[in-house]
Amino acid sequence: MKYIGLLLLASLCWGSNFIVGEGLTTYASPVTLTILRYGIAVLCLLPIIAVTEKRLLPGRKAIVPLLLMGITGVALFNILQFTALTSSSATNVSIISTMNTLSIALFSALLLRERLRGVQITAMLVSTAGVLLVVTDGSLAGFSFASGDVWMLAAVLVFGLYSICSRWATTMVSPMMSVCYSGLFGVLLLLPVNGFRTPVHQIDAAFIGSMLFLSIIATIVCMVLWGIGVKHLGATTSGLFLNFNPLFTALLAFVLFGEHLTWPQAAGSAIVIGGCVSFSLLTKKHGRLRSAPALQKRTA
Repeated sequence: MKYIGLLLLASLCWGSNFIVGEGLTTYASPVTLTILRYGIAVLCLLPIIAVTEKRLLPGRKAIVPLLLMGITGVALFNILQFTALTSSSATNVSIISTMNTLSIALFSALLLRERLRGVQITAMLVSTAGVLLVVTDGSLAGFSFASGDVWMLAAVLVFGLYSICSRWATTMVSPMMSVCYSGLFGVLLLLPVNGFRTPVHQIDAAFIGSMLFLSIIATIVCMVLWGIGVKHLGATTSGLFLNFNPLFTALLAFVLFGEHLTWPQAAGSAIVIGGCVSFSLLTKKHGRLRSAPALQKRTA
């Protein structure tokens, strides 16, 4: 029960991530927000790694996957997510993000030749239909995707690539070191884009508190809580708790801003979550996706 509570707490923090991120988009550009988020996280992680792992630098063989993690999961994913939050609601973005599980499976099938069974493909299609119901609000007449929803769908695809790179990297370094150095590489890649500056329109208590929340709570603390849950309950079981993220986001949006889910959005959310849960259970039943050691062997 204790570990279930830790996973729910991690999900609550991740669900809050979308609310906080939406508020931050008024302060700075997506590139600046990404640089600041991971810059702070790296500065916090380096002394922790030095104490817990008795070393600061990863091995040379880990550099390539860590660099790819920085490009996909830090630079591209965060920029796309922050961009999505500038023109779509935090609730919509969080619901679309539940498809990360399906994106991981898709790229595992494409890049690692992991077989997807018919029932798993059906679960993926069901979730996709749920997302369509959410973003159309139940009406296809004259509908066109909001730009924020499109950006988040792109972010979901990038997350699948990031997860493949992450599984490769963690065959050589700890999860904490992988987050630290992928964050460092991501920041170094993005700094030239901003002309080595991080312009912020206004720095106030709300901005500072929100950045610290994203950098420390939503990036570092959540990673630790998630790692404990995976260790004791397994990756597949723990993965089911990711589906609570949009529920917490919708609840917080209602409490803080009075936002309401329409019936089509609520139904679509239930379909998306149900499809992702079914997919996870079916994956557990028929065998997990290719393990990290297998990935290392294939890519060596």
